[in-house]
Amino acid sequence: MSMEKPKNEDEDYISIPNSRFDLQILQSLRRIIRAIDIYSRKLKASYQLTAPQLICLLIIVGDGPLNTTSLSKKVFLNPSTIVGILDRLEARKLIIRNRNEKDRRIVNVSATEEGHQIAQTAPSPLQDNLAESLKKLPELEQATIALSLKRVVDLMEAKQLDASPILATSEFNSEDQ
Repeated sequence: MSMEKPKNEDEDYISIPNSRFDLQILQSLRRIIRAIDIYSRKLKASYQLTAPQLICLLIIVGDGPLNTTSLSKKVFLNPSTIVGILDRLEARKLIIRNRNEKDRRIVNVSATEEGHQIAQTAPSPLQDNLAESLKKLPELEQATIALSLKRVVDLMEAKQLDASPILATSEFNSEDQ
């Protein structure tokens, strides 16, 4: 039986038999999560924003102003999580919240001038290497990857779970909840 060798020898990955697709998938998912964690730390250090905060800011700048419920649906996060993210963005003066004049229960969110500037200069919330590599692939291959990942989510029955468009580790999720 042939064994798959890890590509990066300094990582602590075990060799997995080629016939164990479940373990190969798990290992790949763990490596993806680790890469996202490392990138999120760099993003936080460089821009003082977590990936979920940046994603929300980019949506607000691109689609705003919008209410918190609409934002929640666009980024696939619970409204309660969105409130924490908006609190942090507002504290940094990147967004402002205004109550709807007709229905005071509705809070509309829009970006400040500083929020617009950050959105224009911030990197992609997607890891740079991945974003650049994806751009070089034919559109059909990009679509295949996207559909395959969506299928993995469907197989995990994670459609009902809260998930940011960019995976975030528990360290970053706890900050934004």
